[in-house]
Amino acid sequence: MIAIVGPTASGKSALAMRAADALAGEIVSADSRQIYRGMDVGTAKPTRAERARVRHHLIDVADPGERYDVARYQREARAALAEVRARGRVAIVVGGTGLYVRALLDGLDLAALPHDPAVRARIEAEAVGARAGVLHARLEALDPLAAARVDPRNVRRVIRYLEVATVAGRISDQWRRGPSVPAVRVGLRPPRAWLSAAIEERTRRMVADGVLAEARELAARGIDARLPSMSAHGYVHWLAHLRGEIDLETAVARTARDVRAYSRRQMTWFKRDPLVRWFDPTTEDPLPALLEAAA
Repeated sequence: MIAIVGPTASGKSALAMRAADALAGEIVSADSRQIYRGMDVGTAKPTRAERARVRHHLIDVADPGERYDVARYQREARAALAEVRARGRVAIVVGGTGLYVRALLDGLDLAALPHDPAVRARIEAEAVGARAGVLHARLEALDPLAAARVDPRNVRRVIRYLEVATVAGRISDQWRRGPSVPAVRVGLRPPRAWLSAAIEERTRRMVADGVLAEARELAARGIDARLPSMSAHGYVHWLAHLRGEIDLETAVARTARDVRAYSRRQMTWFKRDPLVRWFDPTTEDPLPALLEAAA
């Protein structure tokens, strides 16, 4: 099996498609926003043509109104891997959600994380009406590493991490591992300036590809902006523009800013994995090395 990881806009999906073509493979997404139906442009989902060419799993498996968590991802992704193996094909895990990748490949025992309903209820009550970033700042004081790995706007996950950190201490000390999944792990790490430009270009392309119409449709469906699905980068800004609160250029600039910050958190997560072999895709094509390692 192959895993392709790295920050957003680094070229993971394009590399995965090339690897799938070369190896007769199928792609298992590890992206916590591409799971949602109706959020295609804003999550840079593979196109319908790409999905027709190569079979993809764990894309469009949930409604934006659902609460989809990492435990469900772990179950469904493991089932997808079993299906791919049963067909005698190569599974290519690709995505930038570090927790999903680790849950799938490293066998995290998610049920082992402690729960305390009273603590969780108290934190949830404190979150109501709190200023953005307040809960994340508390998490950073308790567990800086966990805080670096979670988007401050993903309130549900921040609350969960705070619950664990309050009850039992550092999250990384609480996870237990089950059986891991052997995989060739390849990471894309382009230069910061190149990645920043790629993020800017992708954000502007989203506007041309119809992200505003997509955001308008989500709003018309009454999707709560506080749901995890809506924390996907940009939707909050696209919706603010549609409400007339900011102009389009501001929405583009803020979306690109948020995605750049997210890319840094992604690298904080992935660079701790000693099994990842890193490539700068601007100077070296990773595909030959990937195919050789997978042979």
